[in-house]
Amino acid sequence: MSHKRERIKYYDTLRFLAILGIIILHISQVFHGADLIGDRIYSLSEITRFAVPVFLMMTGALLLNRDIELGDFFKRRFIRIILPFILFLIIHRIVIYIIGVYYDPSYLGKVFKHPFSYNWYFWLIVGVYFFIPILNKVVQNSTMKELEYFVLVILAGSLFYQIMLYLHMVHSIDLSFFIGPISFVVLGYYLSIKEFDISVNKIITIALLIFIVTSVLKMGGQLNLPFDLFHDYQATKSKIIKSSLDLAFVQLLQAGSLFVMIKYIHQSTSGIYSKIRQVFENSIVNRFITSVSKASYGMYLMNNTFRLVFELLLAGVVLSKPSAILLWIATIVFILIVSWLIVIVISKVPYLGKWSGYH
Repeated sequence: MSHKRERIKYYDTLRFLAILGIIILHISQVFHGADLIGDRIYSLSEITRFAVPVFLMMTGALLLNRDIELGDFFKRRFIRIILPFILFLIIHRIVIYIIGVYYDPSYLGKVFKHPFSYNWYFWLIVGVYFFIPILNKVVQNSTMKELEYFVLVILAGSLFYQIMLYLHMVHSIDLSFFIGPISFVVLGYYLSIKEFDISVNKIITIALLIFIVTSVLKMGGQLNLPFDLFHDYQATKSKIIKSSLDLAFVQLLQAGSLFVMIKYIHQSTSGIYSKIRQVFENSIVNRFITSVSKASYGMYLMNNTFRLVFELLLAGVVLSKPSAILLWIATIVFILIVSWLIVIVISKVPYLGKWSGYH
């Protein structure tokens, strides 16, 4: 029985944007001290904070409401994430060892220290995969109204936690069944099947406005403007919710609006949005986006290693505004292209194809 399905174009576009967002976030950490009116570069990266949530939303869109046979599911899914994790973990440790030997001895202690701390997303997705077969049964036996109830509790619960934290109010309400990585998984599945009763271009415009507003609010939180309610990770500072994932209400809206926007841009047939769709569907652009999408998991596992290298290369370097911006952009493009090419090369090496993360 073949498990191959026709690729959905907007899924590839979302994965492309998600891996680009991850690279921007990590490289922005390297430029955190750049002389760009304080830490504006890092604050700008809030625009791409949707990255991990979108990857989780894609998990829901791709895996929920499917016929799942437990043995086959765990065999296929865990092989796809574990083998690349092992390969890039080894590469990561080798790079740290080289850095320690030749550049910075303090890195040597990191070679074997905290082996389970490498790439928190891998450990998060392992937990999600364990729950997918159970969640899948819930989804398969749920009406659209019941699914919307689930999404409503996710949104309301996240907002509740964030407000309670902002007001420093103590409570004992535990909504952890709804508020966690599974929030984005369910939201992604829901938005993948939801059809709205307004025109495509109006949906895109509304989603774009939500995305802009939530991104500005998130940047304001980083800059300690009067938007502190929307600061990153606020919802995860609860005694109940512990996660490196941003589960804040604004983050749910930002990621969800991007998902809807890209989904419907690929359906637009008129106006400026149809022009954007034509760019996405240009043969060269489409092949590049699809290939990066296929390589995105391996690229995700690899990009933090690049971050360590650039941290070393740029240590102590004071950058002015124009040079900081140019180097920031150049570094992002470099890592995007090089990590993509490395994953493709590994995928073509005999016996290493399954270890590349290219699928």
